[in-house]
This record gives sequence, structure tokens and C-alpha cells, in this order.
Amino acid sequence: MRAKRAKAYKKVMQFYQQNFGFREPYQILVSPDFVLEGVAKNIDVAKALEEAVGGKVRLLITFCGICDVRKDGPHRGEAIKQTKAFEKRRCQHKTPIAASDCISEIMGESNKHNYCIAAQDDALRLKMRQIAGVPIMHVSHSVVVLEHIPKRAKELLKEKEQATRELSELEQKMLKTVKTEAREAKAAAIPQRQRKKMRAKGPNPLSVKKPKKANANAAKQTPKAGAKRSLETQDGSAAPTAKKEKTA
Repeated sequence: MRAKRAKAYKKVMQFYQQNFGFREPYQILVSPDFVLEGVAKNIDVAKALEEAVGGKVRLLITFCGICDVRKDGPHRGEAIKQTKAFEKRRCQHKTPIAASDCISEIMGESNKHNYCIAAQDDALRLKMRQIAGVPIMHVSHSVVVLEHIPKRAKELLKEKEQATRELSELEQKMLKTVKTEAREAKAAAIPQRQRKKMRAKGPNPLSVKKPKKANANAAKQTPKAGAKRSLETQDGSAAPTAKKEKTA
């Protein structure tokens, strides 16, 4: 298988794994017409299907499918030989019916067992495309082809994402309402305390400059007595008269 095709098939199977829960080993319901076409193209059906899905597989065939393979045909012997290695998928038909109708009944409307389909019947493949989450394979030009993701599967995935988004928005609104109610109830239960009036605080004593001593200020402002007399003499004022000596 080419690298580009293998990479594309890997993305397809990852889509089914992430969104529909597919896991290895992948269960593949094989239609008898797929086996006969593979034998006609010299294809090892089991190996080709493993390469297509990129993992281990469990190949299943119904009782009705076995009956179709055993019918007379140009590649009957080799087809019977390959289907002997398949697991038998039980169906409810005691009298065999067309293999495509049998597979359609097993798949139902939702593919709850996560089956892959390997078939050549166009009508069956068209019907399987209407069921979301069904990997479909067929033989084309001696190669097993894994079909692209059907439109129905993408639409269903989009609907799921939209529903999840709407649900999350609703949950967020409900959660917001519950939180608001709880906050209000808590506030009502706690008695409100009267707030004390804030008094104006004085300045920080460490940041205030210390005042100078009062005595030092007074000393600077008042001159000494001797200095005062010298100032008066310099100004021309009369010096005080000396007391007269007593005469004998």
C-alpha cells in the first residue's frame, strides 16, 4: 500500500476510534461477494483488510454468507478455503436468506457492536452509509479500498458537539445562579458588625524632625550683659558715672 493512502486510511480509522469507540481488533463483517471478488483478483482477504484498517482484525461471516460462498461458481473452492479461517457470526435465520439482507439486519440502525463492513453490493453499501459510524470497504482494481467518512457521520458528530456546547452553557448559567444564592445566604446568616469610625492618626514619630531645645533658642535671641554695654559705648551713649568718694 502506498504511504499516502495508508496515511489517509489511518486518519479515517482514528476518526472512528475517537468518536464511535472502535478498538483493535476491528470486527469486520465480510460479505460473500467481497470474498469472491478478492479471490478473483488474487487477493489475500485477511491480509488486505488488516492493511486497510491499519491494525488487527476479527473477520466474521454469517451462516447466510457461508451458504452463498458454497454455491457453484468459478472461485468456489478458494473462497471456501479462505472463509474457513473466519469466525461464524450467529444470525436468526434457520433458512438462509441473501447475505446482504442478513448483514443489514445484524447492523440494525445504530451499529451498536461497532462492526466494519466489507462488501461489493452497492445497495448494501449505500444503506450502510446512512448509519453513522460504519467503516466500509470494497475491492476496486485489485485493491481493498476504505471509503471516506460518510456525510451522515460528520453530521451526527456536529449535532453532538452542538448539543454538548448548549448543555455546557446551561450548566454554566445554573452554576452561576447557585453560587450567587449561596453567597447571599451566607451574607444573610452572618450578623453585620458596626464599623468603627476611623480616627485621624498623628504623624509617624520616627519621620518627624525633633524640635530644638528652648534654652538654646533663648540664648541665641538674648545677648549677654557685657556685650550689651559694649554695644551702647560704641553707639556714643554715656557711660554710667562713678560714685563720689566720701571725703573725710
